[in-house]
Amino acid sequence: MSSICKYKYSIFFSNRIIILLCGLFILIFFTTVFIVQEVGFAQEDAKEINLEENNIRIEQVREEIKEIQVKINNYETEVKAQQKKERTLKREIGLYNNKISQNKLEIQQTKLSIQESEIELQEIEKKIKEGEDKIIRDRLNLKNLIKLLYVYGQDSFLEILITYDNVSEFFIKVDAAKSLKDEIFTTIVDLKNERNKLESRDKDLYEQREDMGRLIQIKSGRNESIGDLKVQKNELLEATKGEEKQFQQLLAENKNILPSLRAELYDLQSLGNKIKFDDAYSAAKHIGIKIGIRPAYLLGILKVESDLGKNTGSGNWEDDMHGCYMRLSEIYSTRRLYYIKRAEDEKNAYLSIVNRLNIDPDSVKVSKEPIYGCGGAMGPAQFIPTTWIAYEGRVSAVLGHYPPNPWDLTDAMTAMAIKVSDIPGVVGGNYNAEYEAAGRYIGGANWRSKKSILFYPKNVMYWAGLYEKELN
Repeated sequence: MSSICKYKYSIFFSNRIIILLCGLFILIFFTTVFIVQEVGFAQEDAKEINLEENNIRIEQVREEIKEIQVKINNYETEVKAQQKKERTLKREIGLYNNKISQNKLEIQQTKLSIQESEIELQEIEKKIKEGEDKIIRDRLNLKNLIKLLYVYGQDSFLEILITYDNVSEFFIKVDAAKSLKDEIFTTIVDLKNERNKLESRDKDLYEQREDMGRLIQIKSGRNESIGDLKVQKNELLEATKGEEKQFQQLLAENKNILPSLRAELYDLQSLGNKIKFDDAYSAAKHIGIKIGIRPAYLLGILKVESDLGKNTGSGNWEDDMHGCYMRLSEIYSTRRLYYIKRAEDEKNAYLSIVNRLNIDPDSVKVSKEPIYGCGGAMGPAQFIPTTWIAYEGRVSAVLGHYPPNPWDLTDAMTAMAIKVSDIPGVVGGNYNAEYEAAGRYIGGANWRSKKSILFYPKNVMYWAGLYEKELN
């Protein structure tokens, strides 16, 4: 009988220890990981979404996008073929017509991509809502299980034996307690897994909204680009009076046929002043010779940066950069620490830059907070503070002065040239290398996977081609 008692007390003591450990684990777990109830865009009254209908619609949209891409590729092939021909007025007008048609198709494609993003956003929000609901259910279930296990643990071994008529019923209760403990740990694992899924979906939600913002901005830029192309086409017709002879004469005289090209960079600012084309060209030529990069390519990046940054130079570092990241830390609660650190890193880098330049932090502007992400990009090259600090040593080595100034045109274009020159082939003018470098300039190493920015390198190369043709 004494051995049975020892066994019973051993079970009872083991139960107590496990209950204590469970309680401590649950306390730590709930105080550190259950931060999901404030996920920004998942609403309590979210509309029910039909998954099957959404999948069908997404497939339809993607098929339409593919069909349009085929047409765009055909235009690109035709443009490349025309560019190899001798320069005639007919060829130039044909190039403009093709580019205008291509831009119109790209607007349609962007509209469809926006629709696709809207559907995907609904899906992510629905999954976040489902994840939140499951966590709430699991938490309630866990609470009830712990209460029940606690009740089991309150009975002494003697009380348990007295309660039941035979030993077999006692061991049934022991097995039930063990099952409860197993279920508790299973529930904890489920909660941890669901929390990890929620973090991933929260990140997906932010990135999808970021893509959405870019797409909306791209759509606006495409409309403006069509307007630019039509202006240039009309300028060409006016300058040549529609006559081939006039066109060839202008070419022979090496005159700039398209005056509007000289106004293309005026959207960018340097130290609060509009950039003049001649100054930009001089800086691009100077830096291009030093580093071995085509000046027209650098001007192409500046042109596209201008179109992307209509608010370049109108933002305040404290609100559009630091404040923006802090706001994101409240919206995307599962990435709260990341955004707080990002806010502090960019703030410290920015203050370090302006202090070394003896500039009042509030006297210079940064890019304004866009409809996606945060602002804070500085000067013509649109480097964020932490990125600028990473490059400023190399900029100084090229230019021979320290510290370089991100708002100075020459300093900024030098940083831009150094960044793209890190891609093998850019020095020397390899087209594919320049194309890749332009993509990385805006999207980083994974730029090819970001559908909303694939337009960027195409536009850079298009404008680089125009500048190359007109300036030479």
